[in-house]
Amino acid sequence: MGTSGTEPGQFSGPAGVAFDSSGNVYVTDSGNQRVQIFSSNGTFLSSFGENGEGDGQFSRPESITVDNSSGKVYVSDTSNNNVQIFESLTNN
Repeated sequence: MGTSGTEPGQFSGPAGVAFDSSGNVYVTDSGNQRVQIFSSNGTFLSSFGENGEGDGQFSRPESITVDNSSGKVYVSDTSNNNVQIFESLTNN
């Protein structure tokens, strides 16, 4: 996983990495304003986020963590000066 670009599995400024209880890998893709999710073997599973200032939108998402006890994913959105909370794949 990981070449330069905007397609699934491609990045423009990967910044943070976190893992859920199933071993899925969450990577903040700062330049593409999204979070990408991969299986433990590197297969692209999903992504969320887009450029903007509203819920589910980012402007330079960087740090990320998964609270496996609650199933929550916390993403720090640097340029919007906030932290957004999402459900992990294992909690859906």
